[in-house]
Amino acid sequence: MKNSTRVAVAALLQAAQVSAHPPTYGNATTSAAAGSSVTFANPTGVSTTYSTKSFDPSLASTQLPNNDFSNERLAFLWNQVGPIATGPVTTTVSPTPEPTAYGNPSNGLHPYVPSYVGNLSGEHLPADFIWGVASSAYQIEGAAKDEGKGPSIWDFLSHRVAKQVADNTTGDVVASHYYLYKQDIARMKAVGIPEFGFSISWPRIFPFGSGPINPEGVAHYDDVFAELVKNGIKPSPVLFHWDTPLELFNSYGAWSDAKIVDDFFNYAVFIIQRYDHLVDTWFTINEPQYCNWQYSYYPFGTYLPLYNNVTQGIKARFTCGHYTLLAHAKVAKWYHEEFKGQGKISFKNSGNYFEANSTAPADAVSVQRNYDFVLGWFNYPVWGPSGDYPQTLKDTLGDILPAFTEAEKALVKGSCDFFAIDPYTGYYAFGIPDLEACTSNSSYPGYPECAGSASTAPDGFPIGPSADPAVSWLYSTPVGLRKFLNAIKKTLFPTVPSIMVTEFGFAEPFESQMPNLNAALWDLRRADYYQGYLDSMLAAVVEDDIPVSGALGWAIFDNFEWGSGTNVRFGMQYLNYSDLTRTPKASLFTFVNWFTEHGPQ
Repeated sequence: MKNSTRVAVAALLQAAQVSAHPPTYGNATTSAAAGSSVTFANPTGVSTTYSTKSFDPSLASTQLPNNDFSNERLAFLWNQVGPIATGPVTTTVSPTPEPTAYGNPSNGLHPYVPSYVGNLSGEHLPADFIWGVASSAYQIEGAAKDEGKGPSIWDFLSHRVAKQVADNTTGDVVASHYYLYKQDIARMKAVGIPEFGFSISWPRIFPFGSGPINPEGVAHYDDVFAELVKNGIKPSPVLFHWDTPLELFNSYGAWSDAKIVDDFFNYAVFIIQRYDHLVDTWFTINEPQYCNWQYSYYPFGTYLPLYNNVTQGIKARFTCGHYTLLAHAKVAKWYHEEFKGQGKISFKNSGNYFEANSTAPADAVSVQRNYDFVLGWFNYPVWGPSGDYPQTLKDTLGDILPAFTEAEKALVKGSCDFFAIDPYTGYYAFGIPDLEACTSNSSYPGYPECAGSASTAPDGFPIGPSADPAVSWLYSTPVGLRKFLNAIKKTLFPTVPSIMVTEFGFAEPFESQMPNLNAALWDLRRADYYQGYLDSMLAAVVEDDIPVSGALGWAIFDNFEWGSGTNVRFGMQYLNYSDLTRTPKASLFTFVNWFTEHGPQ
């Protein structure tokens, strides 16, 4: 643009400026600024009065309350998600008789994996020990949009956010357990599994997260509970396994706002009152540590509304954790003090074993910092003396870490009846050379943990066999499990009355790339994992006097593994994603046979 043109344009724009006060249009007159040669017409001959308002989305309020629970509003939410795939099964299927025997390794030319600990022959777990398999709603149910269900955050993320799922799969269909649950329960009974850990889909019950209840969703879970009871299988329900109703993100930012505590409580109270007479063990929250490695990466301010100035990263992590812990505690207090529930209640932790890389003091500090920022974050308030966060977190995070009121400390303290842990693997921990520089600078690499860890031993050799490369954090470390159970009870949280292992499992390397079913069924590393972990668990009970009260293996069959999609397989049964058939793998027989030999008598 020539300079003379720039001057002319600037003069024109200056001349066209009008009063900074918002004008009113229609039946009123607004003229251009004095001296301007440009005028603008106002509407005439109409009765409508127009008004103006300055808009700035960064000034959005902290809530956009929704009182519209109509079909139209539900359709709007599903339009946010986009088209939903439909699987080959669209109605509940009655079970067919299970075979009297299944193909299994005992008839082949390779033996079962032998015991790791030679002196466990004849040893058994306690009579009240709980064991079985586990799953979660979004990961296996499918039927994403059926029978009145509202969308969850994972319906949205898997459909709308690029690269959220590595293989671009979704939970739309997966195993269609929503329609095939009767057959799945019949299979569990046939192979001798006595307990089923599963989660209930919050948006199936409350499609909007709050407001009216969806009777079709309730009828479905009524029948799931009834079918389990009919088959002699005990339910161990989880109230929340990361499938937050999407509407709560639209309305106020979900776990970034205190309102989530009351909405979760409202949902939890309904579920517990309806099914408590069938349940001995309740779990409020699955792995609240997900606030770190999942929630803090949700696309606030881009794909999702931004409320309370909580964007991705460390603020989202600790805000989510704070309200998650308060939501759990409010439900637990009500369960025991008002409802007078007869069962036990806790939340499930994600946490792994850390061993010092050497005898250096810096490595011991790293071990403790690793534990503090994973387990201490949620469990020091519950099992510690004050109901507050560990001092390590308070010193490092400052005002990033939300503060509990005295009433909230009293609410959280003692809110778990037992310690639940999902101890998939272990690590060696090592100190970093610039600890003080790290802890004092939130932009420093590795902040706020400021502690090193690795999946290699001090001599540089791997700590155990690796899992599928898509879950590079996972190595088989059975010896670490025994040490971890000892550390929880004897060092980290000595006041816990018992420990339940609520998930443990393994992703066989490259299983999704196996050329045929025959190649996939002898899942040797997974079978080895279960044999080793169960041996170590029993040794902790009978030799170390650690009060382990239960174990649930992950997973009942292959499923949608969050950011890894369906390309990673954790199942004890092989799931054909085309025709939905489930075929037992060697690991299932290893798992069940171990409990036949060492289970409670």
